[in-house]
Amino acid sequence: MREVCKLKAGRFIFRSYSRSSRRFSEISIPITANSSVFENINVDERICYLKKDGFALGFNLPQAIVQEIYEFALDNPCYGNRKPNLGFYYADKLKVQANYKKSIAVGSYYNTASLCPAIKKLESDPILLEIAAKYLEATPVHQGNQLWWSFPVDSTIYERRRAAQVFYTDSDESRVLKFFFYLTDVDLCSSPRVCVRGSHLKKKLSHLFLRKGRSHQEIAEYYGYENIVPLCGKAGFGFVEDSNCFYKATPPGSKERLVLQIEFADKDYKRQNDLIDASQLECISKLDETTHDKQVHHETV
Repeated sequence: MREVCKLKAGRFIFRSYSRSSRRFSEISIPITANSSVFENINVDERICYLKKDGFALGFNLPQAIVQEIYEFALDNPCYGNRKPNLGFYYADKLKVQANYKKSIAVGSYYNTASLCPAIKKLESDPILLEIAAKYLEATPVHQGNQLWWSFPVDSTIYERRRAAQVFYTDSDESRVLKFFFYLTDVDLCSSPRVCVRGSHLKKKLSHLFLRKGRSHQEIAEYYGYENIVPLCGKAGFGFVEDSNCFYKATPPGSKERLVLQIEFADKDYKRQNDLIDASQLECISKLDETTHDKQVHHETV
């Protein structure tokens, strides 16, 4: 075990040195025909926050983009608990929940970029690509998209408290940036994503080498309570996160949330994409426009 730790530590130091010694002129930023949907973003300022804190705010989507993605989520089936054979429309959520034996905590979408032009546009947005290139110090490789609902589910007070106490990190040998966008209002009742400021850099050796959930108390004692930051915001609120940052994302308490994630890395790790052969998808409910409560939900966005 000691030799493994030495090896990993050596790799960590080598990667850090290699990144710091590279010239940015060597990095190629993909050129796209798109103009950015983001206005008044100071790229270098966002990167400074990202390097210092492990996350950065200020990537707010225009209302038209929010509306387009939200309508896509209403008009297309999501898949309960990420099961391709458990597709249903949002309008049928309560009926499906009542008939399904297990709680449905998540409703995920597949093939989003090919089905939703707004998501396709965001994955090649020049501002996101520039930030990814400069921060990763590499030509950014799009890893994939994730669009999903998080639904409140019945659970005991003990289960909720236990879930709310555990922090995780995606820390490994990869270099990954994740952009998150809320498509619904997210407050403390929606259990927002919580990030630990500075935790992408100042890890204990046990945090670096032993990948497991960490208790709220352990994280607070090492990083400071003041650095545990819940990220709340209105629909359209966006932020970027280094995947080495400690985070927690617990099931919503009383309000559901719809979130889009777009991921970039320094190379293709072949993960986190939502691509699937459409023939493998099965929908157990049908969209009924006469009962579709789209208008009610549009007014809440």
